[in-house]
Amino acid sequence: MNRYAALILTFVVLSLTGMGLVMISSTAAPLADGSHQLNRQLIWFVGSLVMFIAVGWIDYKKWRKWAMPFFVCSIVLLCLVFVKGIGSHVKGATRWLNVAGMKIQPSEFLRLAVVLILAHVMAKHQSKMRQWKRGFLWPVALIIFPLVLLRLEPDMGTMILIVLTTGVMMFVAGARVAPLAGLGGLSALAFAGMLWMLPERRARILAFLNPEQHKEGKFFQIWQGILAFGSGGTQGLGLGNSRQKMFYVPESTTDSIFPIIGEELGFYFTLAIVIGYAAILICGIWIAINSKDFFGTLLGFGLVFGLCMQAMINIGTVTGSIPPKGMPLPFVSYGGSNLLISYIAVGFLISIHRQSLRTNRYSGGMLIDEETPSV
Repeated sequence: MNRYAALILTFVVLSLTGMGLVMISSTAAPLADGSHQLNRQLIWFVGSLVMFIAVGWIDYKKWRKWAMPFFVCSIVLLCLVFVKGIGSHVKGATRWLNVAGMKIQPSEFLRLAVVLILAHVMAKHQSKMRQWKRGFLWPVALIIFPLVLLRLEPDMGTMILIVLTTGVMMFVAGARVAPLAGLGGLSALAFAGMLWMLPERRARILAFLNPEQHKEGKFFQIWQGILAFGSGGTQGLGLGNSRQKMFYVPESTTDSIFPIIGEELGFYFTLAIVIGYAAILICGIWIAINSKDFFGTLLGFGLVFGLCMQAMINIGTVTGSIPPKGMPLPFVSYGGSNLLISYIAVGFLISIHRQSLRTNRYSGGMLIDEETPSV
């Protein structure tokens, strides 16, 4: 498994991306800028592939010295969204930067930066992770200010992902369970309070709790997505034959592309996508636990957990299983920033895998360093 984990991971990621490009082409066809969306996604895919190869080729340990500068830069970019003329305000949220005619979402870069800095700090203080200060206060302190900025945008989904990812990495690093459980409980209460204080989010929660009463309101997007799944059945209506994409399902190329896949290609294709994310999770965890240093283990766990949690939230939302939260489906949905960061994350996993195989080999059941001549 160890030798084939990277191959399986790469194959699944490229397959999901190929599926995404085909479905963006199909779903965006009725839109006025449909061809523009596909062309833009293809450009982002080429750039993402280049970064994937570059990051996968470079020893991941070399990025440790850049963890803090990258973290600081991501926070600066996040601050810039609030600058008039640079930041872009869309549908009640200020989350994007206008750069050369493109919209870039700094919160995507922040998610990667948070995993890098946490892996660096916790690996550096590995022996002290059971302590209250090093193992709990420092990791939490690192994410407080970024969370405040995300709350101001607001971007509750990224906030939840960062908090959950931080908790998982702290657990893997050996932090005490009791403080982590307490942090989880307080975070859940804090998020619930913030969501309830925001009228738009409160309305979504109420719609989720009473879907029958809100089919034409806040639950409209989810309801139309559920109808798309039902319309597709097991076999699907055929590629390009979706009826719900004809302006019934909002955000059909981004947050709600999964229901259109279900309508056009059927249940078995949607199941294959879910299995694909399960394969990414298994391969990522395998690579992480087989890393030859603690930094690689923490980095691997943080990256693969973030990717798969995002996929789970998207699929849970569009199937009506969890309260509505707009979030793209990794590798599949239209969106350049998310595609780029997702490929960089997988590139790091490939690098961890390559270094694991390169630096050590097994002989007679014993671990031997290849750089040391055998006797």
